[in-house]
Amino acid sequence: MDGTQHIAERWRGVAEAPTRRVTVYFDGPTPEDEIVLEYAATSTEAWEFTTAALHAGLTVTVDGKVRPELRRLPCRSLWR
Repeated sequence: MDGTQHIAERWRGVAEAPTRRVTVYFDGPTPEDEIVLEYAATSTEAWEFTTAALHAGLTVTVDGKVRPELRRLPCRSLWR
């Protein structure tokens, strides 16, 4: 989590815990070269990101299989 997001969450009082795993699939030149990235996100973040990603032609799945080692979904300003 970056410092700005951390400060914003403290300002709001209670941070919303990530409850969704967002998986993004990037095609490679061959099926073996596919890149798959997984992130933890809140329900709102997952919905907003998925909407933008699908519009951009990416394949995305969302489920509730959040694991402690998953990184948070990157900065919202990149896809909002």
